[in-house]
Amino acid sequence: MPARSVHRLAAALLTFAAAVALGGQAFAQERWAAIAPNLESSSTVVWATTKEQAQQLAILACKQVSQTCVESAASTNGMDHVFAVMCCDEPSTGCAAAVGQNRSEALKEVKQVFADEGFSQCKLKSYFKAGTGEKG
Repeated sequence: MPARSVHRLAAALLTFAAAVALGGQAFAQERWAAIAPNLESSSTVVWATTKEQAQQLAILACKQVSQTCVESAASTNGMDHVFAVMCCDEPSTGCAAAVGQNRSEALKEVKQVFADEGFSQCKLKSYFKAGTGEKG
């Protein structure tokens, strides 16, 4: 094997070894999930490489299927997290989404959002898995 090829192979192996030593972080790109809720519960989870981009994409995705979208999106970079989407009727109609490590934590967070604003007559619409976007 020519010396040049050996040096390239050695450099590639060192790069790979460094990536493994860092837990794969050298090759991993950050992933953010976000959802912007609407009254029809037709929102979907979207993903991007930054929090801001994911939130913007979630709002745009919501607006493609509804005219009742909120102008903010819940987001997380924890792909094992769960989104809870809830809508309330009093003092006005509104929806919100919050994220947690599990269903109960996400529900607690979204209830707190509405409690802080004095909303009542709230109903949980759905849960979404951050990593896959599936309901449930």
